[in-house]
Amino acid sequence: MSTRLSGRGVVGHPEADAVLIEKDQIVAIGQKADLSARRSIEHDGYLGAPRHDHHFHPIGYAWAVFGLSLKQAGSFAGLADQLRQARARIEPEQALIGNRLDDEALLEHRLPNRSDLDDWTGSSPTVLYRYCGHLAVANSAALGLAGLADHPDGILRETEIGPVTEALAPLRPKLASRDVAQVLAGLAGLGLGAITAIVSATDPLWCEVDDELATLIEIAPGLPLDLEVLVIAADPSELREAAERIRSAHIDNLHFLGWKEFADGALGARTAALHEPFSDDPDNRGVMRLDWDHALVMARTCLDLDATIAIHAIGDAANDGVLTLFEEVIGQGGASHRMRIEHASLLTADARTRMAGLGVTASVQPSFISSEVDWLEARLGARVENTYALAAMESAGIHLIGGSDCPVESPNPWPAMATAVAAGLSAESAYELYGPPLQVGDPAHLIETEHDLVSAENRALTVFRHGERIEPPPALDLE
Repeated sequence: MSTRLSGRGVVGHPEADAVLIEKDQIVAIGQKADLSARRSIEHDGYLGAPRHDHHFHPIGYAWAVFGLSLKQAGSFAGLADQLRQARARIEPEQALIGNRLDDEALLEHRLPNRSDLDDWTGSSPTVLYRYCGHLAVANSAALGLAGLADHPDGILRETEIGPVTEALAPLRPKLASRDVAQVLAGLAGLGLGAITAIVSATDPLWCEVDDELATLIEIAPGLPLDLEVLVIAADPSELREAAERIRSAHIDNLHFLGWKEFADGALGARTAALHEPFSDDPDNRGVMRLDWDHALVMARTCLDLDATIAIHAIGDAANDGVLTLFEEVIGQGGASHRMRIEHASLLTADARTRMAGLGVTASVQPSFISSEVDWLEARLGARVENTYALAAMESAGIHLIGGSDCPVESPNPWPAMATAVAAGLSAESAYELYGPPLQVGDPAHLIETEHDLVSAENRALTVFRHGERIEPPPALDLE
């Protein structure tokens, strides 16, 4: 049966106000008077394509919503109070695990250390993850379980975090699959129709579930979202196994995309790899995590799998290193459209030109611009001009796609688009960071929004999946 949906307009089609659907597909976009159908549904808002968040941690998002969020603690006194209350709610043998710690928002403007945590949590094994995920703080009990009893302050950076995560895994409160499904289903209500889901092939990124990929495969059939999966894998066999698990599941809305790797850390944690030291930490150039030989082996595996290579790089040294790696892979026959730099935060003018020439995609997070504004210049000094320079990247010819890095930032795409416009992108370019406009031939997944194109206050009024209206559960945002 044919269905005509009409409204105030169709996003990306200035002359259109209606969409025609037949057999779960968009077959025409035009004027209402020119499109006839057996069923007609009228709306007050704008019709458009659901948005695609291209960088999303689904298990981490659920953990941030249902776990112990410390984002609003405000001070050490607030942290201590939250931790003591949380400790009273868990079983004595369980570990105490906090997330979204933000030292920049604390009255003390510093991270707590193991001594502070020992005072607040006693003998309960405790680890608190900074909201960026690239730094954590553990108390003496947790450090002892991880074989790190001699660690000087309990502040763990990058790969130091792994042993503590692994040691506390058997002691953590369990995150149920239904909780993950609930928060992901709610994303449809924000206007999202697809996410690029980043999951681990083996050990969890933080302390959430035993098997991130298995959880995603279990819940995907019931979600009103398309999921393309980037897998964090340690070696080719892990990546091949993960690809096979996804592909052999034969789930219509779940697809294997490729491999995710880290070249460095984060600006907030002062672990992004820089050519010159941090302006507020003159002995520190960050942490370069890129292992050239290993990355080449994994890249070749991606070529064999017809998969995407997605490498996290934030600092200028990390971005330059990844571009050199991609030059090598392209020289070996790799297709540049299968290569992405996740974040691409600090790019010099030369790096922007180089990246555009290679045809490598930048997966950017506009929300970082607003969330880091209070401290970014102190971190980088004059280099801030080349940080999150979305307009300069677009002008150089770099293909940009957008995402939230949720749970680092809110999954709501509309304020992020507005931030991208404030950073110099046109409304059309900011909108298309999160996917192209609706096109003839697309599946019949649509949203009705209150505003056309970009507005920070925009919201999805109605959601259609396969041509039928659905009622997703309420979206659960981060504190």
